[in-house]
Amino acid sequence: MNAQNEVRAGWKFAIYIAFFLIFFFAANLALSIFVHRSPDIVYNELALLALNEIALFVPAVLAMALTIRFVDHRPLRTFGIGWIPGWRRQLIFGLVLSAGMLAILLAGCKAAGSLSIHWTAGQAPVTSLLATFGILLFAALNEELVFRGFPLQILIDGLGEWPGMIAMSVLFGAVHLNNPNASVLGTVNTIIAGVLLSLAYVRTRSLWTSYAIHVGWNVGLGFILGFALSGIDIASLWTTGVAGSDTILGGKYGPEGGLLATFIFAASAVIVYRHGHIDSNQTHSGGDTRRDHRY
Repeated sequence: MNAQNEVRAGWKFAIYIAFFLIFFFAANLALSIFVHRSPDIVYNELALLALNEIALFVPAVLAMALTIRFVDHRPLRTFGIGWIPGWRRQLIFGLVLSAGMLAILLAGCKAAGSLSIHWTAGQAPVTSLLATFGILLFAALNEELVFRGFPLQILIDGLGEWPGMIAMSVLFGAVHLNNPNASVLGTVNTIIAGVLLSLAYVRTRSLWTSYAIHVGWNVGLGFILGFALSGIDIASLWTTGVAGSDTILGGKYGPEGGLLATFIFAASAVIVYRHGHIDSNQTHSGGDTRRDHRY
């Protein structure tokens, strides 16, 4: 316990992880049983992706809810989660920033090589396109709940802002190591993207900001433009072809595996840092934000 007779941040984080792992294994066990009883589903890639996202959403929400209810006791709005004041402004800011990131990506691809964009939506069923879009929305929400928001704030309470953000960003990069065509540069870029999203949360005190940047980038990159998304090909409205240096443009992993993405993520992090500084007096005050820097 700390000086305020509260559970220390380290114990809170450990309890959250324990809850998360329990529900994660339970959800995946239930998923395995369901797939075993419906063997045809293994041939439906979108259905499997949806089930996997559900299996991640359940522990993400339950672990957070139980830790807050029985250990932390602060309201969700303290962590920038829910219908907090200013959420529309932060959502719009994140979407506008992600659109700008994509515009710079296209301009960079054109400058560094060749670029071609073709309408290919007709090659996939409408149901597949809608399902893909929905899964991207859901997947970004899951990753923000797991890597930002409550767990990141608890780490920050114990370690401080930058150590907490870096720790979660490294973990964020590590979970993408098994993606198809993953590379060292792609992993580094994912870590930088994690820092960008963590800064978006920390500087605005709103999960809406990091979610908007995350989902705007993923939907724009993979679903609208048809680039490989962290090495994964998905159904898209257009398909973008590029030719040039794999080191700059990312190769088969997609743009996130190249130096162009390194620049985009790093520059966006600076913009977010400045935006958060300017907007700091306008963000929500959802409750007690005291910190215990001792684990």
